Amino acid sequence: MLLLLLLCASLIPVISQSPTSSSYPGQVVKKMESNACTLVVCRPAERVLPGRDGRDGIVGPQGKKGDQGLQGAIGLQGPQGITGPSGPKGDRGPTGEKGAKGDTGDRGECQQNNLELSPYFLALTFPNGKIVGDKIFMTSGYEGNFDDLKKKCMQAGGQLASPRNNEENAAVQQIVFTHDKSVFLGINDIQTEGKFTYLDGKPIVYSNWQPGEPNNDKGIEDCVQVFSTGKWNDKSCDERLLILCEF
Repeated sequence: MLLLLLLCASLIPVISQSPTSSSYPGQVVKKMESNACTLVVCRPAERVLPGRDGRDGIVGPQGKKGDQGLQGAIGLQGPQGITGPSGPKGDRGPTGEKGAKGDTGDRGECQQNNLELSPYFLALTFPNGKIVGDKIFMTSGYEGNFDDLKKKCMQAGGQLASPRNNEENAAVQQIVFTHDKSVFLGINDIQTEGKFTYLDGKPIVYSNWQPGEPNNDKGIEDCVQVFSTGKWNDKSCDERLLILCEF
C-alpha cells in the first residue's frame, strides 16, 4: 500500500539552475520558496517478525461470586466407615401380644424313694408338717373325698398318711388338732369288709380305734378318719375331709 504524505511548509528549499552574473558557470543555487508543498511517496512497509509478548499486567480485583452451577451426577458409594461407639440404651418398648398356649407337657413321675429333698427342708417349706423318723406328715389345707385326696397326695409324690406306730399317730393327731378338722388315712376295707389294709393292699400293723369302732354304720363306712383326740373311726369315703399326706 502506498502512503501519500502531503507536507506543507512556509519555507521549502528549491534547487534552481538560473545563472547569475556573480555565479560561476554550472553553479547550483538553492532557493527557498514560500508556500510550496512537497509530496512524499513512501514505499510499502517491509514485513518484519512479530515482537515479543509484553509482560503480564497487574492482577485485577476479584470478581463477584458467580451463580451456583448445576448439580453433578451422584458419585460411587465410598467404603464403609469405622463403626462408632454404642449409643445409650433406648426406652423399653411396649409389651408384645400374648403368644398361643403351648401343648401340655408330659406328667412327671415322682416316687418317695427318689426324693432328694431332706425332711428338714420340707418341714421348713411346709410349717404345717410334722417330722417323725424318716416320714414327714403335712397338709395344704385342701379338702376332698377319699379318692380325690389319695390322687392329690400321689401327684405330690407321697400318699395319704398311714401311721404305723404311736409316734406317727401322735403327729397326725397334732395336725388334726391344729386345724380342727378330721383327716382321712390311707387305710380302708373296700376290698373285704372288716379287713382294713394299706393302699398297697397289705394288712395294717397298727390301729387306734375309738371304742365301739369300726361299726360300718349303715353299711357305707369303708374308709378311716382320725379325730382331734387321735382316735380312729370308720367313715364313708364320700365325705369331704382335710388332706394329710406323708412323704
